[in-house]
Amino acid sequence: MTASGDPIPLILLTGFLGSGKTTLLNALLRDPAMTGTAVLINEVGEIGIDHSLVVGASDEILLLEGGCLCCQPKGGVAEGISRLLDLPAPPSRIVIETSGAANPVPILETISQHPLAAKAFQFPCVVTVVDCLFGRSTLQNHIEARFQVSAADILVLGKADIASQEDRLAIENIIKKENATGKSVDAKFEMLPNGFIELLKEGTQASAARVLPELEDGGVHGETEFVTAGASFHGRLTAEAVQRWLDRVLESYGGNILRIKGILQLEEFDQPAILQSVRDIVHPLQLLNQQTQETDRNSIVAIGWDMHPELLQEEIDNLVDQASGNTGQS
Repeated sequence: MTASGDPIPLILLTGFLGSGKTTLLNALLRDPAMTGTAVLINEVGEIGIDHSLVVGASDEILLLEGGCLCCQPKGGVAEGISRLLDLPAPPSRIVIETSGAANPVPILETISQHPLAAKAFQFPCVVTVVDCLFGRSTLQNHIEARFQVSAADILVLGKADIASQEDRLAIENIIKKENATGKSVDAKFEMLPNGFIELLKEGTQASAARVLPELEDGGVHGETEFVTAGASFHGRLTAEAVQRWLDRVLESYGGNILRIKGILQLEEFDQPAILQSVRDIVHPLQLLNQQTQETDRNSIVAIGWDMHPELLQEEIDNLVDQASGNTGQS
């Protein structure tokens, strides 16, 4: 419970791979109204990176490992919530950021069965980030994305400021068919949508009355075959070598590569550099202000679909081999 004795608000932040969940989370945590927030982060794959990219006002960040929360035994998310509730000073609210491949429905069902549900914390307000640039193809090809939209109390239209009017209208039409009651808001890069904090409060109050979408035949992921590959390794790379590697991977596998993200030690910079790509769009390198890992350690993850995981891991290993002073993965 909060200091006032009320149940702690819970926010389930979801959205497909590369939609902008962590960017929204960072903007949210920078808002003074979110002081005292604790965060649970779940990532697909064995190498965790997103928790290192979260900055701002969070008092507690826990990384939930072991694959998508929707596929985990029920102890995963429940244990994470329990750990936060047991802190000497309980958080004022909890944000759970799911992996981009997660179906939120089983997660919501698990949370609702927690022994302290409704007493210590509220039923989650589901916030789904929808990528206006790639949303149409994502919603057509991945049932997980459709479950994310249909379960939402609030739909954040990410990259709305750089998407075409045609793409924006198409996304709005799809959302209306999948979720007629969710509230949609636009998001600009690294900025909270107008009135978003107030909308969160309203969404938390209304979320318990929502009817969850039904899973067909108990399915979680549909037919999507996600594959992940990653490495954590020592040494330093050059920006040119990373760019050549990235160009080759995207040229070779095209639309099968959904997401690449990494924290890399580059010869050109004193601080770690953040590498991010969504499909074939590569974001400019950004420097990581806080030091969240060893000064010579690199971490990188690639997520693809409908491809052999060995091929993806081989590409990651090729990058690892180019690191100067590398003493092997660890």
